[in-house]
Amino acid sequence: MDNSNIDSDNPTGNPLPAPSGPVAAAVLQRQLDGLMAVFGAVSSALLVIDERGIVVMANPEAVRLFGPLHTLLDASLTNLLIAGASDASAAPLLDAETLPFALQQRRWKADDVRLRPSGLPTFPADFVLIPFETGGHRNAVVVITDNSDREPARAQLEWQATHDPLTGLSNRAILLDRLEHALLLAARSGTWPTLIFLDLDRFKSVNDQLGHSTGDRLLVEAAERIKRSVRAADTVARIGGDEFVVLCEALERVDIASQVAARILHAMEEVFDFNGEQVRISASIGITTAGPSVTTAEDLLRNADMAMYRAKENGRNQIATFDTVMHTEVRRRIDMERALRVALDNDELSVAYQPIFNTERGALVAFEALVRWEHETFGKLSPLDFIPLAEETGLIAALGERVLDIACRDAASWREAAGYTIGLHVNVSGRQVSASNFVSFLSRVMRHHHMEPSSLTLELQESVLLDNPERAVARLVALRELGLRIAIDDFGVGYSSLAYLRRFPLDVLKVDRQFVAGIAQSPQGQQVLQAIVDLAAGLDYSVIAEGVEQADELASLCKLGFQFAQGYLLAAPMSPTEALLLAAANAVPEGGAPVAIAETGIHSQHADSTHN
Repeated sequence: MDNSNIDSDNPTGNPLPAPSGPVAAAVLQRQLDGLMAVFGAVSSALLVIDERGIVVMANPEAVRLFGPLHTLLDASLTNLLIAGASDASAAPLLDAETLPFALQQRRWKADDVRLRPSGLPTFPADFVLIPFETGGHRNAVVVITDNSDREPARAQLEWQATHDPLTGLSNRAILLDRLEHALLLAARSGTWPTLIFLDLDRFKSVNDQLGHSTGDRLLVEAAERIKRSVRAADTVARIGGDEFVVLCEALERVDIASQVAARILHAMEEVFDFNGEQVRISASIGITTAGPSVTTAEDLLRNADMAMYRAKENGRNQIATFDTVMHTEVRRRIDMERALRVALDNDELSVAYQPIFNTERGALVAFEALVRWEHETFGKLSPLDFIPLAEETGLIAALGERVLDIACRDAASWREAAGYTIGLHVNVSGRQVSASNFVSFLSRVMRHHHMEPSSLTLELQESVLLDNPERAVARLVALRELGLRIAIDDFGVGYSSLAYLRRFPLDVLKVDRQFVAGIAQSPQGQQVLQAIVDLAAGLDYSVIAEGVEQADELASLCKLGFQFAQGYLLAAPMSPTEALLLAAANAVPEGGAPVAIAETGIHSQHADSTHN
């Protein structure tokens, strides 16, 4: 027999009689006093109701929230707990039908409700009803927690979720929400909303020259000027960087949005003065109006963005309105993006190669890889058409990786055909370089194709270095550790800071066609190029002239000390097969004479006419 459940003081196991007499009464009284002390000290409001929902007990916190005790006792819970965001929406939290149901549950609760006590301030609360049995009746304890102290923190979180923390304007999320709502209303009323898309011109130069603190102050002041320029009913939002959007609804006339945009443009022309630091800046503005054919917020925002870019193309500090021509362009861009994704999936892109020659020896030294795309609908596409699209849509990394893989594969075939290593130049985007896996990817591709790292040169735009200099230095150091070379493409066209030439680990400067064109007739231009050559020599950089198209240009470049050049005078971009034949033809036996450039120049009938 298992005696583990038998009380040692009651070996029979029979129920003990309940205590009685004065001692028992004293114990019960102490217990009751303790319970009442807890009941009164609890920070939440406590109400005890009977099976009819009538209040029979209330603690001090309940009195504070709902009024004097004598008004609470014998009150009906359905009449006492009125909830609603406003008087118009007020209704019993528990009506006559819900209360009996709640009393039959183990627990019934309602979170985040706003209670509206008669004659007292409303407050946010959490509500819990916990039934219990007593004397065969179903009573309940009601617990009400006042959340008023949480309101400021919650309001702050809600504000942060819908506003730009720097300027206090609405953010992209709330703009899209309001725009979607406006479009729904417009579909019924026929009064379509208008978007004004604004971008500050050359804002990046303010950050670069005066620092991000001044840039932030400029954004804050610009936001204030925009708000002062719009109507009270308009929504002003900052959607990122130096981009602002104004949503105009309920326009009485079609020209009102243009008037608002003109006021904004004029406001931006006034000098920004920050403790004596004066800054002048302008804005480019795009305007678009929704309609039956444009009924989504994202489409409308994209159209306004395109109109803004048209304003920039027209010379900045302009206003451009989205029109049918832009609509055609948008449709084409959408179709082209879809086609580009298919082309990447199906390996439909190809690579052409433009030779780079040593001007002293007349020998082929490298090829620059140039991506090409020919589509059944769009025809032969210039990289200027689809490279920016790839950047905007996030396809540039996949495109860049594909070009690198093809080019390294072809470089292996040149080496085999020519019997010597020929250099390979490949353009890479900032998005590629900043990707965390780019270095490992590059290392893997070079190993796969048995590529000599020193024969590969990556060409970057200056903006890649200057957007985030600290990160750029780390990336370039990691790339250089692989043994490859780094070139700055289109040198002199962008920011061209001498400081970064000393700071970044570079190997090659490629001088843009703009400096080469007409150089034979420009003494000033020759002086500029001579300075670049001398600078490169002092820093131990190679320098390459791009876009050489005339014989007198090449002669002038040679006199100035340019050792390397490429361009249509020397050879046009060519197919991989033509590149292989050129590489084989330029193979120079040990001790043999170099081949003259005039003999190696190829103007391929099959080459793309697009300049590199």
